[in-house]
Amino acid sequence: MHPPPLSSSRAALSAASSALPASALRPSSLSLALGGLGLMLGAAATGTLAVWNPLLATVAALLVFLVAAALAVRVHLPRIALGALGVCLLGYAMLGRGFAYVGVAPLFVGEMTLALCVLAALLSFSGRTLIHSRIVAVLLAFLVIGLIATLPQIGQYGIDALRDAVLWGYGLFGLAVAALLLHTGWLLKVARTYVKFVPLFLIWTPLAIVVFELYGPSLPRFPGSQASLIDLKGGDVAVHLAGIAALIILGLPQVLRPVQERLSAAASQRQEWVWWALWLAAALIPVFRVRAGILAIAVAVLIVLVMRLGARTRSGPNGASTGAGSRWGKPALLVTLALTALLAFNVQVSVGENRNTVSAEALLLNVQSIAGQTGEGDRDGSRGWRLKWWTDIVNYTVNGPYFWTGKGYGVNLADDDGYQLDGNSLRSPHNGHLNILARSGVPGLLAWAALQLAFVAALLRAHQLAKRAGQDLWVRLNIWVLAYWAAFMVNASFDVYLEGPQGGIWFWCLFGFGLALIETQRRLRPQWERTPQVWQGGAA
Repeated sequence: MHPPPLSSSRAALSAASSALPASALRPSSLSLALGGLGLMLGAAATGTLAVWNPLLATVAALLVFLVAAALAVRVHLPRIALGALGVCLLGYAMLGRGFAYVGVAPLFVGEMTLALCVLAALLSFSGRTLIHSRIVAVLLAFLVIGLIATLPQIGQYGIDALRDAVLWGYGLFGLAVAALLLHTGWLLKVARTYVKFVPLFLIWTPLAIVVFELYGPSLPRFPGSQASLIDLKGGDVAVHLAGIAALIILGLPQVLRPVQERLSAAASQRQEWVWWALWLAAALIPVFRVRAGILAIAVAVLIVLVMRLGARTRSGPNGASTGAGSRWGKPALLVTLALTALLAFNVQVSVGENRNTVSAEALLLNVQSIAGQTGEGDRDGSRGWRLKWWTDIVNYTVNGPYFWTGKGYGVNLADDDGYQLDGNSLRSPHNGHLNILARSGVPGLLAWAALQLAFVAALLRAHQLAKRAGQDLWVRLNIWVLAYWAAFMVNASFDVYLEGPQGGIWFWCLFGFGLALIETQRRLRPQWERTPQVWQGGAA
């Protein structure tokens, strides 16, 4: 049996979104009155603050203006917020760190978008459906621990404390995105929009990486920053390539289309060949240079392989194949041909720095550096430096005086721990998980681990229930989110990734999408039980 048509899935999703009474989805007169009173008090407080601190007064004035504008368009605000967030995510994916400096310090585009999304969720009362979620409870505990570790540091470190605190503060994106997706019923619409983003990303990325590596110092820079307009990191690109690989292998670009708009078998095959060729071109520098990039992609693909093992080959509408051979064969063939060419012709192509060399030897060294010594000073030195710092963090937290509290958010860990680089450009270790341990102590790390385990467990349970009910679309979406999440986790283990908006905001938005996905399936299960589908496997 074929997967249920997307139109029926959309109808079910709409029904699930309307499960709450109408009064729960619109603000009351009392809430609007309280909002107006809050605006007046905010304006008065801003005027008083201007005498004491003009900078903070300016920030407060912008927030008051934002609240006033939000109240004026509150009916459409959830959709406006999701649209603005989509533009923000596109900018981070296409331009990297460069896009993060859009705005005026200390209010950059990421912080402004976070304020808009949180405000939209609060004014639309979108979050009440998540109150009873165990994952949300653990997330709130993680946020509270982070807040406790931050507040005492603000007086001493000021804006640096707030900058470091985004490691946990961006978790508000997860709550806001989940609430807004459930409120608008845009879960599948967002997934389809992501599919439209894929070819744009695959075409742009190879060009952007080459331009950045060759002409980075000459590119225009944002005022007041050292970041160029394009500032892409290989690990960041690899995470999105991992998510895209999982998406294509799962056949989601075809399955997410309405039945009447699905491509024919020949057109679907051509599209996949083109996408995989572009994917391979985009992956060259990230895979050959960044060990985290190889691992992120490998782990994501392995998850899809394991979770779809045994799915039976079949044909979808218009004869389009959704079987294992058709989807795994293309990337396997292209990768095999590329590796054969590298070995047979001893291809060596350098782009910019020495480590940006595309060759069989560079690939082998990168893989070897993951678990052992390579004999190359650059790779081995970086690995040894990281391991030594990580060991020190464990010693002064798990086995030392910072067990309960960590060092807090604000202190420059690279300086304080004695691992600063030339140029004083580093603040945190190249491992987001150990950064949480160093700053929030063991309680913070335990809350972080519990949060991620709860999220994965909920996705696996949703996957099994959807598979049992024969809901092929939801099975694939669960696997895709899990594979994408794993890629983020891997890259965060090797880089300062979740601490920046180009990694942190993307991660927490995916987390919020996963929360909405889990909750939506919970609402749809009674309908699945009334009209069960026969599970026949799918695109793996």
